Amino acid sequence: VGEYLVGVVRAEMPASFELEALKAQACAARTYTVVRQNSGSDKHPGADICEDSTCCQAYIEREAALARWGLNAQEYEEKISQVVEGTDGLGILYEGRPIQALFFSSAAGRTVDAVAVWGNSVDYLKSVDSPEGDEVPNYHSQVVLSSRQVQEAALAAYPGADLSGDPSSWFGQAVRDEGGTVTSIPFGGLTLTGGQVRSMLSLRSAAFTVTWDGENFTFDVTGYGHGVGMSQYGANAMAKEGKNFTDILTWYYTGTQVDALW
Repeated sequence: VGEYLVGVVRAEMPASFELEALKAQACAARTYTVVRQNSGSDKHPGADICEDSTCCQAYIEREAALARWGLNAQEYEEKISQVVEGTDGLGILYEGRPIQALFFSSAAGRTVDAVAVWGNSVDYLKSVDSPEGDEVPNYHSQVVLSSRQVQEAALAAYPGADLSGDPSSWFGQAVRDEGGTVTSIPFGGLTLTGGQVRSMLSLRSAAFTVTWDGENFTFDVTGYGHGVGMSQYGANAMAKEGKNFTDILTWYYTGTQVDALW
């Protein structure tokens, strides 16, 4: 598991991040791996886990990582090996069991309750404040789409949507959580979650506003990812404030403990 986890941390979090943030990532990855190994999933026969980040966890081989890191290669490789070894066997437990240790890149100032994204409430995946720091790339992004582009994407995903009226009427008033993430929004006679709109239109997150100017829709988006669990840039900001990896993990995963997985 150790060498595999080094490859996951290489791929999933910038190696320039603080040590304590990287330790938190290593524990989350180790916990995720153990849960997948124990779940007996048949999604990929012959393997417990794959390296597709949309399915399981990203993974990068040593040679590819070294090439990507350039002059920092040796320092970063030693740093990540140190992080994995320094947290050996540790993971995140809720009531004594390994959790679904979900993580994402950056939040809009607050993480999202799992129920708002997937409809299922999870005790340890609650919405919490998230300090994102100043260095988040593309923290604010903008997507401009014509009415035809929105219509094509919408009807491919939701054939029942009624987009016969003027485009100015397609989107209704959004309902948002405290962090600005859209929890629900009327669209073409349907009610969608912010996550569904994000997926439909390939937005970076579900924390968005939408405006129509008579020709195009403009989506102003904050943060990156599904918003549930640990924010990686938030973890780095907490580490810079002097928090250790245990502080970070128990903050983002409500009511959990960091302890030995085996």
